[in-house]
Amino acid sequence: MDTASPQTGSLTSVEPQTATGGLSGRVVAVVGGSRGIGFAVARACVRAGATVAIIAREAGRLRKASHALGGVLTFRADVTQEMQTVRTFRVLGGQCGGLDALVNSAGTFTYKPFESTTAVDWNLNLKSNLTSVFMATRAALPLLIESQGQVVNILSISSRHAFAQCSAYTAAKFGALGLTRVLAEELRPKGIRVSAVLPGATNTRLVKAFGFPIEPERLVQPEDVAQAVLTVLLAPRHTTVAEIVVTPSGGSV
Repeated sequence: MDTASPQTGSLTSVEPQTATGGLSGRVVAVVGGSRGIGFAVARACVRAGATVAIIAREAGRLRKASHALGGVLTFRADVTQEMQTVRTFRVLGGQCGGLDALVNSAGTFTYKPFESTTAVDWNLNLKSNLTSVFMATRAALPLLIESQGQVVNILSISSRHAFAQCSAYTAAKFGALGLTRVLAEELRPKGIRVSAVLPGATNTRLVKAFGFPIEPERLVQPEDVAQAVLTVLLAPRHTTVAEIVVTPSGGSV
């Protein structure tokens, strides 16, 4: 059953000083924006003056995120499901009057040996980390063509480097980077810029999947990734920031 339920948050409580930011007048949609990196990106965009819409599956987390961000548009949808995704972006475009940038930040992480990786693990990683990018970008494309907008995909250093015990995750992230590069080539003639941000191990809930303690201060912080996304979004229209890699300065965890 299609359970997508667009929910509109209040925009009037956004702090007035953000209206003069570098993203003033632009509409940014953040898939997976209710927590983690996506939430940090949404907050950075709000502070830069953008009208922000966040898309996530859990209504409770959307409400908390909207309250914490001071008022954004919220849409409850599973972006691995085609009909939900198409309907969500249709409603979003109508409510916001268009779309200037799509940030794909949904994802999951599985850390286990290949022989222990189940079909459920495999499918979950492919859907969350790869199919979501395909579905959301395709659904948003008519709006982005109209605005000659941007797509920013939050991927992973695992999109470039293979790590043991990350078979499903790495396969999905390699695929997502390949898709990003194809989109960059195909959408360039339409005036759409496509970029990837590749963080190393980041201090989000997903690091719990490692199963061993990690000192948070050794990790990339969500705000660091959000700053990289702002760099992409604020780049002059005549330039494209193709890929940004953000890793812990101390090396791998």
